[in-house]
Amino acid sequence: MQIADCRLQSTIYNLQSAICNLQSAITMWPLVRQARYLGRYREIAQVLVHHGFGYFVEQLGLISLLSLPRRVVLRVPPTPPLSSAERLREALITLGPTFVKLGQALSTRPDLVPAEFVHELGKLQDTVPSFPSHIAIATIEESLGRPISDLFASFDRTPLAAASLGQVHTATLHSGDLVVVKVQRPDIAGRINTDLAILADLAALAEERFTLGSQYRLVELVREFTMTLRAELDYRREGRNADRFRQLFAGAPEVYIPKIYWEYSDSLVLTSERLFGVKINDPSALADAGIDKALLARSSMQVILEEIFSFGFFHSDPHPGNFFALPGNCLGVVDFGQVGSLDRPTTQGLLLLLSALVDHDTRGVLRALEQLEVLSRRAITPGLRRDMEHFTEGFVDRPLSDLSARETIGELLVLLRRHQISLPGPLAMLLKALVMMEGLGMQLDPSLDVFGIARPYAQRAIAEQFSPSALGARALNRSRALGETALELPQQVSDLLQRLNDGELKVQTRELELRRLGGAIIGAANRLAVALVIAALILGVGMVSVAVGLGGWQGTAPTLLLTVGAVGTVLGALILGLALLRGRE
Repeated sequence: MQIADCRLQSTIYNLQSAICNLQSAITMWPLVRQARYLGRYREIAQVLVHHGFGYFVEQLGLISLLSLPRRVVLRVPPTPPLSSAERLREALITLGPTFVKLGQALSTRPDLVPAEFVHELGKLQDTVPSFPSHIAIATIEESLGRPISDLFASFDRTPLAAASLGQVHTATLHSGDLVVVKVQRPDIAGRINTDLAILADLAALAEERFTLGSQYRLVELVREFTMTLRAELDYRREGRNADRFRQLFAGAPEVYIPKIYWEYSDSLVLTSERLFGVKINDPSALADAGIDKALLARSSMQVILEEIFSFGFFHSDPHPGNFFALPGNCLGVVDFGQVGSLDRPTTQGLLLLLSALVDHDTRGVLRALEQLEVLSRRAITPGLRRDMEHFTEGFVDRPLSDLSARETIGELLVLLRRHQISLPGPLAMLLKALVMMEGLGMQLDPSLDVFGIARPYAQRAIAEQFSPSALGARALNRSRALGETALELPQQVSDLLQRLNDGELKVQTRELELRRLGGAIIGAANRLAVALVIAALILGVGMVSVAVGLGGWQGTAPTLLLTVGAVGTVLGALILGLALLRGRE
């Protein structure tokens, strides 16, 4: 009887353990939702183990996918003797296009990745074999709904170039126009979507199991990477980006953007004008073509600065293969699959950062990083402030011509990484573009003064930011917001009183507290009234200033109104200041 009881207890214990293990697996195992991807999960886990990342696989809970002993899983391959960064690069290449793209993206994030990994992942290239031309032709015919002979007078079956997402063929239209046709790889979208779903799951697991995973917000980083990569899969978006850049640089003879032929383009096929030029990183060919390399270097920097400070829309993948030197020292730009956008606050933050660095102003640098949403005020520790002071001291007594954007940005990113502070995605993309463009320019002209070229753009942007029209527009927007708040206040107070009357809210207070509360409400109302008057005066002064600045109103009347408005604003500010001081007593 006792033996039977022991067996029963043992069976119950084993069953409970199995249930606990199953519950644990379900809670930590997002791929239960992705059962159809199990084969790909197993492949990823095996590749990581083979390249010496068994510990990472084990910590993510992927060991159950492998029918291998734990000692084998955790063993780092002894040969060849590669570093961790080199083994990671090899693993990403083995895993295919999505992971190669991920490695390329990580190589631009020194705020997240150690320097040796940034260097090694920067070697990742989209050098992959081409796929058969008959598959490319079939894709074109199916996408565009016409035979290849009806679309093109000639079509070169040998690819001009091949990449991880597609390949490029040269062709001639029946009109005689010479074009290049980019064709997406067959079934690449499905494979990439599978990998992106798996990466989202792995990021969620990493945030749960690793401190740095949650600190660097891996789920958000993977989400940004997913959006970027899916945008690259839609060639129509790339075509629209090219059209937008072509329109923006329409009046710039030093830049040329190829034309998109929309009649011969679709989501899987993009046909554009073919450029005949010299690769910008081929110095001997540039010399043979009589290209002024110093002028071309300056033009390449001006392009990215114009995009940042004038358009707020920039080419975020400026590697040498996307730039050509055309006759007349003109810069031809292609491949607009990766672009970035900047809003006005980000542009203003960049201007503040540049100005603070030049003025050796540590507090200004920290304020600019706050505006750029790189850090919050709570994140400014004494250690960060001390490191930032040491960073800004590096600009003392150094002419701008001696400063390098690559070194400056690199030092700043290392500092932020030391304090475990990551950059917003668009800002990281922008800094990557700046560094790549400077490197491109320095290859052409080692004496290139990047900060000197940037100075006029920054000065122009600052002047526009603080122009009367810009100040008037901001004053108008803020006054409108303040007015809307003032208009909503009575209704909000009425709603609050109604909820009190209906018994939805209960306030317990004594008579003395009630008197204080009433006095505080009256004081706040008075201060709000004064603030509204001041806002109206500022708005009026701003509008009059704009009118005078544009030359639409002259004479003594505007001068008198400006004087009265200024005096009224000062008096109102004094009254409001005194009221606030009394309120603190």
